[in-house]
Amino acid sequence: MNRHQLNMEIKRFVTDRDASGGDYSPSDVAYIQQYEGSGGLANKGARGMEILYEYYTPDYVCDLMHSLALTYGYDGGTILEPSVATGKIIRPFADKSKVTAFETNPLTARICKISYPHVTVHNEYFETAFLQKPRFTSRVKNCLTWLDGYPFSLVTGNPPYGKYSNKYSAYFRNPKMKQTELFFMYYGLQLLRPGGLMVYLTSSNFLRNGISYNSEKQLTGGLADLLDAYRLPPVFEQSNVAVDILVFKKKC
Repeated sequence: MNRHQLNMEIKRFVTDRDASGGDYSPSDVAYIQQYEGSGGLANKGARGMEILYEYYTPDYVCDLMHSLALTYGYDGGTILEPSVATGKIIRPFADKSKVTAFETNPLTARICKISYPHVTVHNEYFETAFLQKPRFTSRVKNCLTWLDGYPFSLVTGNPPYGKYSNKYSAYFRNPKMKQTELFFMYYGLQLLRPGGLMVYLTSSNFLRNGISYNSEKQLTGGLADLLDAYRLPPVFEQSNVAVDILVFKKKC
């Protein structure tokens, strides 16, 4: 059974179990946590936009990111994961009730909630954190966000990569973000408390592309200091994209 076939089998399992109203045993949770997304699986039969960005973080990288958060002073406060998928990156954190998460894929949002029932999971785009509920057709008025837990002590995740364009991007034209990962970086930093941390796994392009992202780097530098960076070899099963772990601290 290839990776795409396993993903489809897990999708059927979750759909059928939810329809029957049955509970999930620990072994069921371990099974559905094998879902890995569609990134790079077009040659195996996967379809949809997910083949461009669903690359899930290996457990050993999640453990390293957790360790870096603790090393650089995460204080046990509220956590935001703006692209949570099945919840791999939040797995090492002890108190899942501190976690607020966003995920656009209904299946993986459901897997995350089954796996970690105390996490607040919003099956929405991250952009909606800054838009007026319930229709999300205008920016929030008189404050930054409606999220409980704001300001957060830690923002962590593996945001999607690629050109920034989706059904909500028209509400975020100023400042203009060229890439999706830059949007997640800039707006994630805004949601941190002073002195809070951001630990992201992101494309190495941010650090290595010379002047390409100068305006975004200046905006980021105005919000936070870069404390540490780790260049990793390719870590995704179906991709050779180079990635970095970046650690930022929000300026006071």
